[in-house]
Amino acid sequence: MWMVLCPILISVLYASAENCLTAIIGETVLLPCSLNTEESLKTEDSAVEWTTSQGDIVHTFMNGGDYLKNQDPQFKGRTELFRSELSHGNFSLRLSNVSVTDEGEFVCKYSKNNKGNTIQSEQCLQIAGHYSVPVVHRPAVAIFKDSEVDFTCISAGGFPEPKVHWSVNKKPLQDSSRVNTRMSRDSRGLYNLTSVLTLKVTEDVSVTCTIDNERLREKKTSAEIQNLITTEKEQKQEHGGAWAIGGLVVVMVLLPALIAVIMWN
Repeated sequence: MWMVLCPILISVLYASAENCLTAIIGETVLLPCSLNTEESLKTEDSAVEWTTSQGDIVHTFMNGGDYLKNQDPQFKGRTELFRSELSHGNFSLRLSNVSVTDEGEFVCKYSKNNKGNTIQSEQCLQIAGHYSVPVVHRPAVAIFKDSEVDFTCISAGGFPEPKVHWSVNKKPLQDSSRVNTRMSRDSRGLYNLTSVLTLKVTEDVSVTCTIDNERLREKKTSAEIQNLITTEKEQKQEHGGAWAIGGLVVVMVLLPALIAVIMWN
């Protein structure tokens, strides 16, 4: 008598509330499917088919070998069964180079002699990608009291869309209207993020930006960026210093010419 075992995770993956396996983009995942049997199965009499919930063929094994003629192009060269384990009822599928488009439901079907009763198991797969450590760019110009200043946070290459959290002077930002976050996607479907925080600066300020990938339970925080307010006195001193340096340069350039004129006369 054939009995379907509940799918058993046979590689280290992330767990999720939706009871899906979570695979990392670009890596390999094992989709479990197995039977409990006291006798050894004859692989030449076994038919195993993996499909998506939409019916796209992921991998087929029949008549003692792989049959990939009808395999969906999306999965070409990326699927593999464990041939030595088939006789023990292990029909798990190895899916390599995981991509965003792999997310969804996978169905494993087994039948003997490719006919009769079909035993079926389903497995949910969700995809995730690690975001880069966020980097915050501060204004290149001097910051004056009561001026509005933009801080820009950039992170790339992750999935799915993250949550963005700003902290100002080590305290979480409460006013979300001060934040404008834009998302774009690259050719692989991964997200690139740009988040701009606009602050009215009344004192010296420090900011950090945190990217929260809830699917991976992963948070990454930027280095703390500090900005000091420039006073009017400091600005005048900077301008005065600049004028002094400029004048010195002019004198050094013209002095040799003036000496030459005096000596000529």
